[in-house]
Amino acid sequence: MTTMSTTKPVVTLINVFTVMPEKQQELVDVLVRALDEVLRHLPGYVSSNIHQSLDGTQVVDYAQ
Repeated sequence: MTTMSTTKPVVTLINVFTVMPEKQQELVDVLVRALDEVLRHLPGYVSSNIHQSLDGTQVVDYAQ
C-alpha cells in the first residue's frame, strides 16, 4: 500500500520517463525489479509507485 507523507521530513522524488511504446513495459519491469531488490531495503524508504501512460510513451515513478 502506498504511503505518501506530507508531515514527515522526507524527500519526494518524481521521475517522468519518455519511452518508445514498445519499450514501456521493459522500463516498468526494470523499475519494479530495482524497487523490489534494492530500494525497498534502504533506510528511510517510505513507498513508491510506477504509472504507465495509456499511449505507451511515458512512465512516471514517484517515491519517498
